Amino acid sequence: MNSFASRALVIMAGAGTAVALAAAPALAADNTFTLAAGKASAYGTYDRMMSIPERPVPPVAVNGTLAMNGRNRCAVVQIAYNGPADGIEWRTLNSLCGRGKTNFAARSEFLWGGGRPEVRLCTGNTVARAEQGRDCDVFTPAADF
Repeated sequence: MNSFASRALVIMAGAGTAVALAAAPALAADNTFTLAAGKASAYGTYDRMMSIPERPVPPVAVNGTLAMNGRNRCAVVQIAYNGPADGIEWRTLNSLCGRGKTNFAARSEFLWGGGRPEVRLCTGNTVARAEQGRDCDVFTPAADF
């Protein structure tokens, strides 16, 4: 009976380890985002950075890839920042016209009131039209990130 109980305990412990290992990637995936607008897509990570007083860094880090599948379209990836009079403005991280892929990266401060800046993907016939933000998909980070 003891050998049966010890085998069952080993099997249960092994299963518990497998469950814990399987759950770990899901927790790590919470900081990822995927955006799609028209024939463009953007995906990457949105991380909160830790800094030390001797070497401060901006608290938000965004890294990713912009992919375009259309020939005659352009796409831009933008991050929100504080504009004049507490308004929100968009800074372009990278743009792409025609088919292909390109990487983007940004470090950002929090918005007024401690809000985390949103990331958006927009498309248009030109980069300037894409930057106007008419055809977009927006990633809004969770409040308790």
